Amino acid sequence: MTRAFAILGALLALSACSDGIDNNRLRVDVIEDSPREITVGRMPLSPASAYLRNATAQGLVAFDAEGRVVPALASRWIVTDDDKGYIFRLQKTRWNNGREVRSDEVAAALKVRVAELSRSRFSDELAKIDRILPMTGKVVEIRLNAPVPNLLELLAQPEFGMIHRANGSGPMIAERIAGNLQLRNRTDELDGTIALDEKRVILAAHSPSRALARFAVGQSDLVLNGRFEHLPLLTATEGNEAGTRFDAVPGLFGLLVTGDGPFLSNVANREAIAMAIDRPRLLTSFGITDWRGTIALSPEALTNREQLPRPEWASQNVQERKASARSTIAAWEGSNGPVRTLRIAMPRGTGSRILFARMRSDLAAIGLEVERVTNAQPADLVLIDRVADISSPGWYLDQMSCRATPICSEQADRLLDEARTASTREERIRLWGEAERELIATRNYIPIANPVRWSLVRDGLLGFAQNPRGWHPLQYLGRDPT
Repeated sequence: MTRAFAILGALLALSACSDGIDNNRLRVDVIEDSPREITVGRMPLSPASAYLRNATAQGLVAFDAEGRVVPALASRWIVTDDDKGYIFRLQKTRWNNGREVRSDEVAAALKVRVAELSRSRFSDELAKIDRILPMTGKVVEIRLNAPVPNLLELLAQPEFGMIHRANGSGPMIAERIAGNLQLRNRTDELDGTIALDEKRVILAAHSPSRALARFAVGQSDLVLNGRFEHLPLLTATEGNEAGTRFDAVPGLFGLLVTGDGPFLSNVANREAIAMAIDRPRLLTSFGITDWRGTIALSPEALTNREQLPRPEWASQNVQERKASARSTIAAWEGSNGPVRTLRIAMPRGTGSRILFARMRSDLAAIGLEVERVTNAQPADLVLIDRVADISSPGWYLDQMSCRATPICSEQADRLLDEARTASTREERIRLWGEAERELIATRNYIPIANPVRWSLVRDGLLGFAQNPRGWHPLQYLGRDPT
């Protein structure tokens, strides 16, 4: 028995799950493989720190409990006809120190955010920001040098929560009380003071096994940030099946080719690996009915995505695909000699071991041997498990650019650059489609499925909603959504 399962088993023997829930005092644990101090200032944000920043430092817009973009610091906005200007009307609100929020302060804070995040995963979109201007006391304008179709989704990310002189603007205020990080919703009173709600959310970060054990014995009410590698731990928390909520989120879940040796430099060999993976069998190992396999780089139902032809082998059954892939590998070995064992990097965790075992079986069927390594070790293929920040084909293409991957297409990069400055939506969609065709032809990425995220939710918890972003803001918890 692994140490993680031993911890869970011991705790389960001590106590049963709590029968009730106090929506006025909620305990939320965020899963982190290596828990760090929860702080809003250190970049990149850890999962728990992202929840803290989102709760205490609003951006111009935010995501609600169902993953929709909603007003935050801005009460409303308009987009100019050329799609290069966003004009935000600010709400009348205050920083957490009681000072009224002004547009010059918001513009200055946003400029700082853009500068700090210019080398982050948002760099390509942020490069299109030309100016950030305070207009009157309550208006901020963002001018772009090229359209950013999903700018609002970008600005709703927790990283864009703004701080002025060490103060956020809510919607919650955090305090450390008796060693616990406690958050309460705030309300701006007519006399300019800030009142705090009596409802409390206690936020903590724990390792996967500890987070699940705490939930099992009633020490927490909600567990967030569950990933595929943590799924087998759920089997040790008897009775929690009804409390598990899955979010099928858009993004990338598949193998990125990073090795540049003779075998993987051959596109036909990379195609053979893609053909060999039995996606339904692999995913059903985890017992999630909504986890669906894919063979496409970007989601086929994605808005603004051009309809692209599927691979010729898509209509074949898995036995036919494996037979064809086996012939490809055998032909290559006949001319070049045996293929050395391929290294596949995956995160630690029991779920990774299960996924690798299925994958190893599939690849052995076509004559390839593989070994599992950690993400810190040299690898030929790396498992990517990444939620999309924005709903745009451009996001998926950015992840496969020559800046991000060793095997890539310079032509796809050129097309993507052209799409960034396209003057019309139709032209942008066409260029994205051409770029995706180029990338599909390289087979530098082998899609397996959409990512999956899960939470453990205590029966009776108010304000939690499954959503297509896998993001569950703390300010809605404990509140009746009706």
